[in-house]
Amino acid sequence: MTDSTHALDRRHVLGGVLAVTALALLARFAFLGARIFHWDEGRVGYWVLRYAATEAWNYRPIVHGPFLFHVNKYVFALAGASDFTARAVVALVGGLLPLSAWLFRERLRDVEVVALAAFLALNPVLLYYSRFMRNDVLVGGFALVALGFAVRTLDTREPWYLYPATLSLALAFTTKENAFVYVGGWVGALALVVDHRVVAEEYGWLTEYDAVVDAVRDPSDEAREWFAVLLTLPVLAFLVLGFFYAPRPDLWNALPNPVATLGLFASALVTAWTEFVATWVGGHSSNYVSYFVDALKVHYRAALPLTVFAVVGFLYDRYTGEAPRDFVAFCSYLGFASLAVYPAITDISGHWSVVHAVLPLTVPAAVGVGLVVERGRAALRSEDRVGVALAAIVLLAVVAQVGVTAAQTSYVAPQDEDNVLVQYGQPGSDLRPALRDVETIAPANEGVDVLYYGEHFYVAGEQVAQTPPGPQKWLWRMPLPWYFERYGATVDSTISTTPVEESPPPVVVALAKHHDELAPKLEGYSARTYELTSTNTEVVFYVDQSALANATATA
Repeated sequence: MTDSTHALDRRHVLGGVLAVTALALLARFAFLGARIFHWDEGRVGYWVLRYAATEAWNYRPIVHGPFLFHVNKYVFALAGASDFTARAVVALVGGLLPLSAWLFRERLRDVEVVALAAFLALNPVLLYYSRFMRNDVLVGGFALVALGFAVRTLDTREPWYLYPATLSLALAFTTKENAFVYVGGWVGALALVVDHRVVAEEYGWLTEYDAVVDAVRDPSDEAREWFAVLLTLPVLAFLVLGFFYAPRPDLWNALPNPVATLGLFASALVTAWTEFVATWVGGHSSNYVSYFVDALKVHYRAALPLTVFAVVGFLYDRYTGEAPRDFVAFCSYLGFASLAVYPAITDISGHWSVVHAVLPLTVPAAVGVGLVVERGRAALRSEDRVGVALAAIVLLAVVAQVGVTAAQTSYVAPQDEDNVLVQYGQPGSDLRPALRDVETIAPANEGVDVLYYGEHFYVAGEQVAQTPPGPQKWLWRMPLPWYFERYGATVDSTISTTPVEESPPPVVVALAKHHDELAPKLEGYSARTYELTSTNTEVVFYVDQSALANATATA
């Protein structure tokens, strides 16, 4: 192949990656605000609103890193707070993730690069959680990009690639604490790759070590350039991490003084580390078998083609051909290990943890797809119609299965309890009819707009939830506080029927079990029942129809 032909082929590959990325962005932003907020989205969203209102923020590991807090604060200021805008940053990062496939173009064949982009774009697990205001796609995406730029550094011997690699990795650490797990996984996977080289008596890689030693002893101009870059990388990481983790408004007060700013950065990172260790290191129990089975169910029902292709791709690359590719083995080890490790370190059975196994497995899965494509091409060249048909059937079946699963899980039934990607904290009902009533009533009403009734939702004072983590019974209200805070609604709670009898507010929220007790006391109120979780948490919204009519008339 001539250089011009190779360049033309590469342009076609880049065009394919760009087309897939455009499709990924469309898939993530289409109907992005349609699903009602999940419990976890609700609590983080509420505290972002409080941060925006008070300008006060401190790191709280229970709600993970500062990235979404700081970024969404400005998103809300520019575009308003809504379910759509709250998820937009995650959707953008997830939608652009297929571009990272281009970083691995020296390690993968052309068709594998496009297949990798396609898996990153359309895998149902990645799609669903790219449309979700959580940090999993963010930390995994930034880590993958960091790995990509590190690989480009090795492929090109250009040290400047280490800057975006460091920036991406630092951003990963601003999103979620399991960035440490990614780094640990990289070290473990790399150790296995090196071990394979040693067992196979392939020691050529040691020349790289010798070159480094020689460069330290007698540095050339190129070596000095590398050393200069390596010395500045910790500074870049420190500045990024310090900026994100520094408390607000302390940061803005310190900025005029560079020494004070750097001191604040250092103090913030030490505090963050201490709180992280106290909260997440050995601080929870795990039902490993149950969580592992749940993860396998997600792989089976939402990522089966990817998982099968990953196994095939890994085995094919490792045991056929001239030699296994280190990068394919590295990602395979990382993906399979993540599948086994995350059930042990997660505090609940969150289906989002499967994201961290799916992301690295996209690489061997792309190799598996490449194998089918190459077999199909070979059959076409030899005029083997049966072989061509089989390859086409396999690929079409996979595309159809992925498309149907993605559509069903992300668009058709994103809140359904039968959806394998739906976690328990996802409301099983569309609460919007009742929420629209609250949004209409709150601006026109004086005093309490919404009253929670019953022990289940009761807190002694609403101010106890102004900052994370919030009391348990307040958290059981999720995601309602996110919506009520957006509407400017005044909220209170009670375990007594006296406020309901004497001066009932226009909206009362209670568990359905209290209906017989409340209904006689709320004449003129409509009653609508919803599932506040995926199942078994029925709540009733009681809305004063006269108050609603008056508010509608004056709106």
